[in-house]
Amino acid sequence: MSRVCDSCAQATLVPFADLGDIPVLCGVHWADAEAAAASPVGRMVLAYCPSCAYVRNVAFDPAVMVYDTTMDTNLHHSPAFQAFSAELVKHLADRYRLGGKRVLDVGCGQGEFLRELCHTAGCTGIGYDAMYAGPVGPDASGAVFQSGYAPRGAGLPEFDMVTSRHWFEHLDDPYDFLADLRQRAGTRQVYGYLEVPDACYDLSTAGWEVIYPHVSYFDAYSLVRIVERAGWRVEDTGTLFGGMFRFIEMSANGDAEPRRGGQPVPGPADRERQLSAVAGFMQRHEAERKAWRDRIGELVERGARPVLWGAGSRGVQFLTFADADRRLAAVVDVNPRKWGRYLPVTAHRVESPETLSMLKPDAVIITNPSYRNEIGEHLRRLGVDARASMPRSLARPRKTSSSHQSRPFWDGNEACNSSTLRRATSSDSGRYTLRRARSPSHFGIS
Repeated sequence: MSRVCDSCAQATLVPFADLGDIPVLCGVHWADAEAAAASPVGRMVLAYCPSCAYVRNVAFDPAVMVYDTTMDTNLHHSPAFQAFSAELVKHLADRYRLGGKRVLDVGCGQGEFLRELCHTAGCTGIGYDAMYAGPVGPDASGAVFQSGYAPRGAGLPEFDMVTSRHWFEHLDDPYDFLADLRQRAGTRQVYGYLEVPDACYDLSTAGWEVIYPHVSYFDAYSLVRIVERAGWRVEDTGTLFGGMFRFIEMSANGDAEPRRGGQPVPGPADRERQLSAVAGFMQRHEAERKAWRDRIGELVERGARPVLWGAGSRGVQFLTFADADRRLAAVVDVNPRKWGRYLPVTAHRVESPETLSMLKPDAVIITNPSYRNEIGEHLRRLGVDARASMPRSLARPRKTSSSHQSRPFWDGNEACNSSTLRRATSSDSGRYTLRRARSPSHFGIS
């Protein structure tokens, strides 16, 4: 499994965590339980670069990782994510004056972001994604969508800006991808925007977002290194969405203009936080797995009818490690495409949140803190008198960093504060409040 670092190419990656076999197709939901239970697994062996702190699954096998329209990783069903995406669209449209320009969106999902960008900025676009299940061809927004992988090399269309949100980390060859884009830019002045999960966030927690489709894990420095090595200039970089996402804005042939961002470009000193997260990751991961297996057992024994809210990749990984024997009373999700279908390997059935009004759980587990407030409001509307909690390694302080201090999703929110969502007293008329955890071992369920 020896491999030279994909980011800086200056060192050999050093293994530090073997998570064993985990679900490969986190975003696929099966029509029957047997097929779900038989879905493929793949080995996860994490290794880091001592030079730039880049992390990669060195056991990744691209032959088993298939993307097609059966996979659904859409986050736009969440109001919180919709608001975040809308703010990002406005920011890019304003900063890069995209009116009349052409945007290439690689990994466009179901096209929501590119459509909104074209509408807001008055630009045209072309989006590629093997998971895209909508109409192929021109769209009323000004975008053209293709269901399939983006071409590489000379097959890439010309563009004035390239965007790629939560696809770059899936690539087996991330450097070659960036180098292809830079070569296609030629001597033209073009811009780019990449958005990935923030590796420091994921590796400083229990790793519920350390999943098989994510080949690479970038922190501030390693993302800068790979972008610059491929011939791009860094315009701006930082974290978004409560610290969970990392972005980088880049340019080609724009050296005559000042950088857009006001913060210093991350350097070697910024890798230390990632290296510290790497050092304690495996011990933290194993401790959280055991703690949540025990906690679910306690809740079931108490008759609390515990449920998991969120059947995305974090939920799949959480269930794999904490509830493989399906002790939870239900798993729910707001995405209607998942309802009545089964999750990979563990074969949990996904239900609509409305089922909770009949189940009346006393405990709701949340694996993504950025959705905590909207989930609390949804529970209130359903009349569910439950206490919601998240793995304590997710309820940790994180300061979101970027130069866009006027935007709430850019300068952070309370999604990662050390709090738990708890039911208010009866005198509060069913409201939900945020209250500090009483101790490091308190999960917010009592």
